[in-house]
Amino acid sequence: MAAIWVDGVLEFAPIEAQLRTAGKRIGAKGAAVVRRSTEEGASVARRLAAVDTGFMRSSVTTSFTGDGRSGAMEGEYGPEAHYAKFVEHGTSRMAPRPFVGPSLDAVAPGFIAACEAIGDPFD
Repeated sequence: MAAIWVDGVLEFAPIEAQLRTAGKRIGAKGAAVVRRSTEEGASVARRLAAVDTGFMRSSVTTSFTGDGRSGAMEGEYGPEAHYAKFVEHGTSRMAPRPFVGPSLDAVAPGFIAACEAIGDPFD
């Protein structure tokens, strides 16, 4: 998140205060959107994963960096099974059985809508 400073012009003082407050509010809402979307994406990936022993499905994990209130936040999910990339993309002897890509496709519209719903910092 960028710091916003407006010095020297009294007319901008209310706007400066509003932007500082909104930045924290938007950061917290944004963090919630990232966390919820990441968890949802992992859940969809687990449902779509091909199952033989169940290891690949159970290896889909999530991780987060940052908290969104004092800076950026990132969410990541995916399988830790070493062979998952071959299942996702296929090989010369096996057709692809994608599950991570389709999970992103399923979650993206909701993520975009939630980001848009955070809206204008002056609301």
